[in-house]
Amino acid sequence: MGTPMTLPVLLADGRAPPVTPLMAFLAGAHADLAGRIWPAPHEEFLLLPAARRHAAILLALRSGYSAQRLQWLAARARDGELAAEIFGDHPPGGAMKALGRMGEILWAGEAYPVFIDLFRDEAARQLIRHMPALHPEVLAIVSLLPVRLRLANVVSLLGTERLAAADLAAAYAMALRVRGEAAAGDIAQRFGRAKTWAGLFEAAVQVVQPLVLAPVVPPPDLPEPFVPVRRFEMLSKTALEFRNCLRDYAADLASGRMAVWIWRGEGGPAAIALRRDAAGWRLAEARGRDNAELPDAALMEVVAAVRAAGVRTGEAWAILYRRLEDRVHEDPAARPAEGPPSWRQQLCLGYLWD
Repeated sequence: MGTPMTLPVLLADGRAPPVTPLMAFLAGAHADLAGRIWPAPHEEFLLLPAARRHAAILLALRSGYSAQRLQWLAARARDGELAAEIFGDHPPGGAMKALGRMGEILWAGEAYPVFIDLFRDEAARQLIRHMPALHPEVLAIVSLLPVRLRLANVVSLLGTERLAAADLAAAYAMALRVRGEAAAGDIAQRFGRAKTWAGLFEAAVQVVQPLVLAPVVPPPDLPEPFVPVRRFEMLSKTALEFRNCLRDYAADLASGRMAVWIWRGEGGPAAIALRRDAAGWRLAEARGRDNAELPDAALMEVVAAVRAAGVRTGEAWAILYRRLEDRVHEDPAARPAEGPPSWRQQLCLGYLWD
């Protein structure tokens, strides 16, 4: 791995070397880093093939390399040696060819680990090998998809629509909940046969639909410090203790569509509500007294416990179903870009009525 020397040590006086306009254009945010290793006029770096420039910066972003070691690896190491430096012993075949299809401009630093993780996965690697050019935005889409959906036509239809890719991944996970893990191959084939954007999300709408209508699934058993609320008298006391509207859901509790617990762990107490829909039981709400939000640590503990009991977290089946139906008819180019949701937003708590 070379001499364990961090790169900032190379400039003991703190002066940044000059960076030429060409280096700034090709290296972007990495221009100063590359300029420290290959000082102006940067000829040794600029004359490297694109694959080796990407490999050099990828390694430079890691600690433990001297400038001399990076210069040697980039210019003189054999392709196999350079690939092993990036991936470790027994690197996947075709790594340097893939790096050569990344283009002349260096990628943002966070994009390289995505490429490395995907290239270690067999399904993603086969897909990458058949891409004439690699773009970080497209690989970000691949990384969002479950392994079985890393198919050429699926990735092509999604383009760079990250939220649509997340919806497709959610639809696949929901379909496994509804139809069982044994249906994974059939579900993936349905997505794989899609020829258009509309066809892709029509397949998503179809696979999340249950084969048997209204299956009755009993609520799970949750361990201490969860205390189940199973009688109306206890429901009334719980509503009074937490000063919330739980009594309004007595009919849903009686019909088996909803179940309530009191969680008395550290950071609590909290009223916990599960909701049953077409995909089984889901964590629908977790609130303290006066409907106060739980601290992060307490909510994470609740989430971990219900997941361990087989309860899913995230969107209600009906909400995802409606959004998938909307995507069938939408024009992705006409929709404004949205940022990714926070981890709390991904839990989709508060939707008790779906």
